[in-house]
Amino acid sequence: MKIRLHRVAATALLASFALAANSTRAQQAPAPTTSASATRGATGITTTTADGDQVVTLSPFEVSGETDKGYGAATTLAGNRLNTDLRDIGNAVSVITGQFLKDIGATNNETLLQYTIGTEVGNIQGNFAGVGDSAQLSESGRFTNPNQNTRVRGLTSADNTREYFLTDIPWDGYAVDRVDLQRGPNSILFGQGSPAGIINTSMKQALFKNANEVDVRFGSFGTSRTALDVNRVLLKNQLAFRLLGLYDAEKFQQKPAFDLDRRLYAATRWEPAFLKKGSARTILKANIEFGAISSNRPRSLPPVDRITPWFRTGTYQGRYTDGRPRTFNNLNRETFSPFQLQDDWSGRPNSGQQRPSINSGPNAGQPNPAFNPMVGSFAQSFGGPLAYYPGGSATPSLFLSEIRTTRGLGATGSIDGSIGGYPFHRQGGIAGNALFARNARLPFAEFGVYKDNNLTDSSVFGFYENLIDGPNKNEWQNFRTYNVSLAQTFFRDKAGFEVTYNNEFYKNGQLSLLSGDRQAIQIDFNNIYTDGTLVGRNGEPFRDGTANPNLGRPFLSDSWQFGNNSYLGNRESGRGTVFFTHDFARANRGNWLTRLAGKHTVTGLYSQDRRKTNNRSWQRYAILDPAYRTFIGASPSIKFTDNLLAISPVVYLGPSLLTRTSVSGAAIPRPTDVVTLGSSTAVRAFDSTWANRPGVNPADPWFNDFSGSMSTQSENPANYVGWRNVAFTATDSEAGNRDALTTSARLTKSRVFSRVAVWQGHFWDNAFVGTYGIRRDVAKAWAFTRDSNGSPGFGQVDLGPTFRLPDLPQNRLAITSKSWSVVSHLTKLVGKEWPVQVSLFYSKSVNFQPAANRVDAYGDPIAAPQGNTVDKGILLETRDGRFSVRLNKYETAARNASSSGLSGGWFLGTSQAWAGNWANIFQFNLGGQTMDTQGQGSTGRYTYSPGPGETQAQADAREQAAIAAWRAWQKQIDPRFYKAWGLRYDPNVAPEAQVRDLTASTPTGFQLTEDSLSKGYEIEFTAQATSNWRFTLNASKTDASRKNIGGVALADFISKYEKALKTTPAGDLRIWWGGAGNETSLFQWNTNVGSEFTSRRLQEGTNVPELREWRVNAISNYDFTEGVLRGVNVGGGLRWQDTIVIGYRPVPGATASDVSFDIANPYRGPTEANIDLWVGYGRKQVWRGIDWRIQLNVRNVAQHDSLIPITTQPDGTPAGYRIAPVETWTVSNTFKF
Repeated sequence: MKIRLHRVAATALLASFALAANSTRAQQAPAPTTSASATRGATGITTTTADGDQVVTLSPFEVSGETDKGYGAATTLAGNRLNTDLRDIGNAVSVITGQFLKDIGATNNETLLQYTIGTEVGNIQGNFAGVGDSAQLSESGRFTNPNQNTRVRGLTSADNTREYFLTDIPWDGYAVDRVDLQRGPNSILFGQGSPAGIINTSMKQALFKNANEVDVRFGSFGTSRTALDVNRVLLKNQLAFRLLGLYDAEKFQQKPAFDLDRRLYAATRWEPAFLKKGSARTILKANIEFGAISSNRPRSLPPVDRITPWFRTGTYQGRYTDGRPRTFNNLNRETFSPFQLQDDWSGRPNSGQQRPSINSGPNAGQPNPAFNPMVGSFAQSFGGPLAYYPGGSATPSLFLSEIRTTRGLGATGSIDGSIGGYPFHRQGGIAGNALFARNARLPFAEFGVYKDNNLTDSSVFGFYENLIDGPNKNEWQNFRTYNVSLAQTFFRDKAGFEVTYNNEFYKNGQLSLLSGDRQAIQIDFNNIYTDGTLVGRNGEPFRDGTANPNLGRPFLSDSWQFGNNSYLGNRESGRGTVFFTHDFARANRGNWLTRLAGKHTVTGLYSQDRRKTNNRSWQRYAILDPAYRTFIGASPSIKFTDNLLAISPVVYLGPSLLTRTSVSGAAIPRPTDVVTLGSSTAVRAFDSTWANRPGVNPADPWFNDFSGSMSTQSENPANYVGWRNVAFTATDSEAGNRDALTTSARLTKSRVFSRVAVWQGHFWDNAFVGTYGIRRDVAKAWAFTRDSNGSPGFGQVDLGPTFRLPDLPQNRLAITSKSWSVVSHLTKLVGKEWPVQVSLFYSKSVNFQPAANRVDAYGDPIAAPQGNTVDKGILLETRDGRFSVRLNKYETAARNASSSGLSGGWFLGTSQAWAGNWANIFQFNLGGQTMDTQGQGSTGRYTYSPGPGETQAQADAREQAAIAAWRAWQKQIDPRFYKAWGLRYDPNVAPEAQVRDLTASTPTGFQLTEDSLSKGYEIEFTAQATSNWRFTLNASKTDASRKNIGGVALADFISKYEKALKTTPAGDLRIWWGGAGNETSLFQWNTNVGSEFTSRRLQEGTNVPELREWRVNAISNYDFTEGVLRGVNVGGGLRWQDTIVIGYRPVPGATASDVSFDIANPYRGPTEANIDLWVGYGRKQVWRGIDWRIQLNVRNVAQHDSLIPITTQPDGTPAGYRIAPVETWTVSNTFKF
């Protein structure tokens, strides 16, 4: 039915177009008039005002919005880098005129690209989220420059350019003349660039007229915007200067989100009369812009839901660790003690909710009947101090550390680093849904197809009106750019050259309390703290810990380790363009041979582009205090980034929900204080110093009530100093310590040398137009990275003189690319009788991205991403140019493009480090990480415990088998992998000769790649039906899919590694001690990255995330020019989007490890339809020569708070959502004088 509707719509559109064309021939409407018109003369295009005053005569190197009429533009530079008629080029270019921007109220990518053909833009008012479809969705990387969160033809983001120079700066309409959107690659414009295309802005230029304009705008949620535009002629028809300013304070529905944008732009134009000799002329232009943007951007994703599961009642089905079916109980608001959650040793009933298997005793290795898959980690509690913020305070009320027994004694009185009467315990929380599914072993969970759930009930937390971060997130952008060009033409613009220099400085950054997918609402179900004793209460060990005053309270948490970063970029470009045009027909009028030969233009270009970048990431807070490191017994090799030294804030929100039976209606408030730490404070921690109590010796006998066995006094916690407040100093990055807390720093430099030659020929009175371009690009790249893991000692990155780029480039790419197009204007062949001009076009183009800094899993350079596209179709126009329709069929492919990556990609190397360390611990019986710790500490650390029905000898044999299998795997690893990931291990050297603390660092430039293909149709219809009625419609059909996800090198490594883990005892290597129920190397691999990569492999051939097959946009405006409504304009827009692909159903195969997706029947989300309306009124000479215009724009009319699904669980239940755009309004007052 849908297909029929589209066919009917297309037929109706063509029929109405033909009817309009016929009626135009029968009765011509008045020619359209605008504030400026244009005429093409012998010396270029001259733009004039409505009063007939000359504004400027354009050179062949220029286009101007002053020449555009309504929603239609006639020329572009996208064909051969010269001012060329749009109808004469075959590539897919759309021009967004200044009038279009004014009507819809668009000022940037975020407010424009919802209306343009084949484009998507993210963020709160966008038409997609742009965050992928992984298990955990993160938008953290989108806040610093939302202008770049775009997608074209379902492929990837377009490059942003400014006068066809690549730029990092987000454009704003206050200084923009028009926007050219090139869909797909075009090597004539850029041999290097995104395969999706480019979004180019033409900046406003100085004009030869005096004019002033002030635009004042205010709107929803307290938004205000003021723009100033002043143009002055300093020498008539020779020298002009233009100054523009912007102050844009945008507010959002989510409080306290904001975006404050301040800019200043200036341009000058000089056409010196003394250099106008005959038909030659000289044009010198320059412009400069400064800007500063500060923001706390709103979130387009609701919080992750880690609170609702606590209130669930009843049961659900899952599987035991051994695969048997099992019925689990939901949490039903149950509370726990930290010891209870981790107790997989004592055999006490209802213990070990966070432990899948029993770890000691006769049932060791058996599934734990008390295990609850819904229990996960508490906050970011992984060993470091927790800072508790009770609410209403910017500073914590309590610091609490986990138990550390690093100074515990053995029976001999020497330190062995353990206290047997103090087993491990840690607070727990609600697991994310993806982890829950793996814990419960739900169907297909091992393939990574489950997603974390977003909160959908806004009565729990009002995510529509509240930013979950509160004031604890901020971003900044600062920039300066200038452009200078000299153009010289000869022989009435038949030949000429232009030399342009462009320079850009740009930096951005962000600070964030919540990073990545950690923007979750959680709940505290821990009834006591971790400071209990073995004596306990009522016969339960450690039950005498401090009662948790925040039991049942919602909270936010992270570790301040991530989400803090900056980027600094410098671009410098020089470009020289020359051209020569010869028209055989003009030279020999009336000669059919010269008419056939036509007009030819040859353009040459040479350019150099240089770019330098400096990327930094840092921790917001860290404990650099050496006294504290000594107190916790940190090893000399520990880095300041280690979890033991990470401070995790726990920010409570609102009162306890303990007495509620449902979380719905909880109305959890957002944080209102900026969360900070004092520099000096104290943490409540367990001091494991021997207390030297009278009459107590470490070797004296002691009965361990916990284990029910005899031990020694060295294992009795009562013999140690115990819990006390320990002073420490926290270092704040924002107190001048960013360098000290830098975790990763990366420098890059690139140089691209380009040579381009373009020929364009117009044959037989312009009946045939051919364009051919060839270019040669040579790209060189330098890169240098340092991070904490690879830095010696405490891990502080050395940013001194040695932190610099190498002298010689590390990669060089030399690529030749070609583009060509053919356009046939059929009407030229049949005469002037046809009322409609018919043109056919065909275009083929390629390009590449000079991403020379990318490497694969083995550290080898990755070939440059490449794109190619074919566009072909038909263009219909009325002879007066007032109606046009363009139908384009395209196919665009991107090969070797950068993929969205693996969130667990870091574990590729870390898995080798962790498992390698534990292989050493088990093989050499180490209490630490080095050979001098042999035999120290608890034997349970380095000895396998028997499993069900096993003897100790059998457990020992299993241990030896795992060690031997791991050593065999280490020898299989390609040496390039060790080098790339910084793993100091040589498989050709005996293991005992290289026992050290292994660490891994992600290789500089490590990148996943994928290929994608987009096919579809694009329809553009533009009409200036009468002088006061303008209309445009565009529609696109897109089928975009992906394949070769990950790249060859990564697939090779993972295939070999998983074979070792799954088919040999290497997968049974224990991690974190040797208990029979402890985690294994295989379990950790699947948990951290294995299942995620498996889900990626299942995506082969699937649609790209958030794909909508059809999109249709229609925009119209009518100006009343007479009668009582004279001066009034009314308009509207309709934006319709087809159903959205949000996931696929897994289909089991012949074996348990064989599964695929039902690609033919995807899960879909709903269609979307958004209506925008506007009404305006203008009057000339309202007061002392001032023209005034007011316009009200309402976007998303009658759209209220709602969610749009973007990912799904395997059964089709939506998982991830984006917040739908809501109704907003603006009122603009424009004054011209």
